[in-house]
Amino acid sequence: MSRRAQRPELEFGSDSFLDVVCNIVGILIILIVVVGLKVQRQPREQEALAAASIEATRADQATILAERQRALDQLNTAEAEAAQAVSTLESQSAEADEKIRQAMEAQELANQQLLALQEKADRTQKQAADLESDKAAIAVRVASLKAAIDEKGREALNAGRILATAMKAEQDLSKKLETTVAETQELRELLEKTEEAAVPKNRLQHRLSPVTKPAEKEELHFRVSEGRVSRVPLEELLERLKDQVMTRRTAVMRFNQFDGVVGPVDGYTMSYTVEKDGPSTLEALQSGDGITRLNVTRWTITPDDSLVAETIEEAVRPGSRYRQRIETTLPDSVVTMWVYPDSFKGFSTLREVAHGLQLRVAARPLPEGTPIVGSPSGSRSTAQ
Repeated sequence: MSRRAQRPELEFGSDSFLDVVCNIVGILIILIVVVGLKVQRQPREQEALAAASIEATRADQATILAERQRALDQLNTAEAEAAQAVSTLESQSAEADEKIRQAMEAQELANQQLLALQEKADRTQKQAADLESDKAAIAVRVASLKAAIDEKGREALNAGRILATAMKAEQDLSKKLETTVAETQELRELLEKTEEAAVPKNRLQHRLSPVTKPAEKEELHFRVSEGRVSRVPLEELLERLKDQVMTRRTAVMRFNQFDGVVGPVDGYTMSYTVEKDGPSTLEALQSGDGITRLNVTRWTITPDDSLVAETIEEAVRPGSRYRQRIETTLPDSVVTMWVYPDSFKGFSTLREVAHGLQLRVAARPLPEGTPIVGSPSGSRSTAQ
């Protein structure tokens, strides 16, 4: 019940009470007046009794007024409590309305979710039916592909057998070719020895001074030291050097100079120095050319413990590493030999074998203990 609906009843009770009090007061006043009139008419000995009666009446009146004030205070307290109860009731009613609204929204959301789930279930059921249909089609396709794969497998097996036969024939042919080359070289050497044996020992042998040319085609490098020969993998080491510089380009560009090491490859290690070549920041701003280049200014090749070398006697024999390497090189290629003083005598033997295969030979004598060193400013090999 709202506060506005209750207030008329409370006001009605208060007015009635006030009317009663007022009537009582009025009656008392009338009685006082009457008593006063009677006192005036009575003898003076009754004045004291009348005065006492008046004082009692006044005391009763004060008591009635005090009770009236208490009643008013109780009435105000009741009104405040009623107002508080109405406010609490209105607040609870608003909360109940809000909860009802939230419940209705939750019900609506649940209905929407249920509808969405139903639609999803319908789609899933349709997709399942489509998947079953696709599964049947895929099974048919798989069976067809399996049959085709089996057929291709048989064809591949036959082709593999044919290829294996061809490769075996090629390998046999290569072995026969190598054997033929080796036998031809042996016959050539035997013929040369026979011709040398047929020539009188006191015959003066003369060797024309060969024409030297710089190396321009493929170039092989060999190191001849302590009577042993080994191939120097210069090209492979340079390729590794390029790859390492490109990988560490950021670190190299940060400094003006960078030192690195690559290898070992076939028992050799290369240490190198890369320098940054380009204008300074001020020069680049002035000229507009900010290109910076990386140049390998020096490289050094040294052998390590994994090096495998042949004696000169082993190297000149057919089937040696030295012979296999130079026999597979194109004619007119250059063979550069880095020769130390303790192997000068064996160099001529290695050179003769290379000349017999129509290869040009370049000799680079090195002092004892000096590593193989190169730089962009160095000279190219001059071969004979």
